[in-house]
Amino acid sequence: MASEQELPDPIRRLLRSVGHEHETPRPRRIFTNRDLDFEKVPVVGFDMDYTLARYRQAELEALSLEATIAKLILAGWPEVLREVQPDPEFAIRGLLVDKLRGNLLKMDRHGYVGRVYHGRTMLNRAQRKAIYSSQRVGRERTRFSYVDTLFSLPEVTLYAAVIDLIDQSPEVWGPGGPPDYATAWNSVRHAIDEAHQDDSIKSRIKADVAAYFDKDPDLAATLHKLRSAGKKLFLLTNSYFPYTDKVMRYILGGEDSTYDSWISYFDWVIVGSCKPGFFTDSEPYWEIDIETGRRVGKPVAEPAKGRVYEGGNQMGLQRVLSVSPDEILYVGDHIYGDIVQSKKTSGWRTVLIAEELEREMRVRADHHVALEEIRALSELWERLSEEVSDQRYLQRGLELLSPTAVGEEYAARRQDMTEAAAVALLDELRARAYERLKRLRNHEDSVGEYVKQRSAEVDRAFNRYWGSVFAERYDASFFGAQLENYACLYTSRVSNFLLVSPNRYFRAPHGSMPHWF
Repeated sequence: MASEQELPDPIRRLLRSVGHEHETPRPRRIFTNRDLDFEKVPVVGFDMDYTLARYRQAELEALSLEATIAKLILAGWPEVLREVQPDPEFAIRGLLVDKLRGNLLKMDRHGYVGRVYHGRTMLNRAQRKAIYSSQRVGRERTRFSYVDTLFSLPEVTLYAAVIDLIDQSPEVWGPGGPPDYATAWNSVRHAIDEAHQDDSIKSRIKADVAAYFDKDPDLAATLHKLRSAGKKLFLLTNSYFPYTDKVMRYILGGEDSTYDSWISYFDWVIVGSCKPGFFTDSEPYWEIDIETGRRVGKPVAEPAKGRVYEGGNQMGLQRVLSVSPDEILYVGDHIYGDIVQSKKTSGWRTVLIAEELEREMRVRADHHVALEEIRALSELWERLSEEVSDQRYLQRGLELLSPTAVGEEYAARRQDMTEAAAVALLDELRARAYERLKRLRNHEDSVGEYVKQRSAEVDRAFNRYWGSVFAERYDASFFGAQLENYACLYTSRVSNFLLVSPNRYFRAPHGSMPHWF
């Protein structure tokens, strides 16, 4: 029997019961940017938040807004802020905040701005172009701030509401007037950071963990499968132990009798790691008493197996792992803190967890006919644009020709051409060129308008404000390009590894350059 399809149904069901899934549903596929031989990866590390632990975004956003607004009002901001409502669809990863102008931007892979919102109002093309006409917006770090983690989305939603309040109701800010846009952003960021740091948010989550997390029924089996294949696992999270323990008990506790606690799934556990500094600094490791959650003993240079540590640095962990950097696969959700930094500074192989993929793949499946139509017509639009350019160039050339030059050229070929005949010939050729240019332009305009119309319809299915997280201006978005450049693999959830062999060779599609075809 050559394939799973030819196996008897009882055998196929039994294979699936032991974790063998031959045909992975597309939303749960693992996508490959760079070839990776999983069989030759003996160590796999995981982040916790938004990686092993999947938050309920709507509930988390509501809690984050409530805690942050309370701190801002305590600092003297207007009570009307309490009316701000959560909108989990408004903010997405990959946006850029222009603190100077109070704008939110979405860019393509080249750094060109494709969409702009000022507060909750979308700018039209002319307004957008007047402000952001140059390439590579975002280099001024004091002016721009990247939205590169799902934890940042509530602050973007709140900031947009604050911008509208500054513009539309300046009187509610009192005698001193509203803050400027940059001060507003910095204040929102400070308030939400404080709410995370002083336990305003996490204490509420710890009190009702089930309300804020979606428990993945396949997670424990996935980790067990990796361990059974001989791979060593480690947890590396910025969350501190009391919070980590609460969350991990909920998502892994009691899931598999083989493990007496969630800690047993991992060979090394490191909390409070302060990524991305973990990859560049030289902080020591502090052992944590799992009963009290407090540090014990003296700091050490390297973590020991089977214990829980706080802080630390990549070099110390690298030494105890006893493998080369490219034999370590690190799985995280933060494009900068987990993926870019670990890739650039440590040489680890990387997997980005992008929850957004599941919705992305559903929309692409639902609208596959429209997307294929857009792709085909975009290619036609490109060819028409080239032909229009060529035809305009021809028309300009014909305008430069004189009847005398035409007569001389014909005479050189021993052909008679009177001046009147030369004038008539040029008039005819110019008229034909003009008519062809007009036809091509009309065709180009009609195809272009249709592509824009259909693209806008599909965009709204991805996200009514921003379209697909992964695309912009008929190309990859800035976030999509970062994912492509720095993540070896990407997928929607950790448990998708349950559906592939631990000996899988992940092979990337062959790249190409425009002149190859």
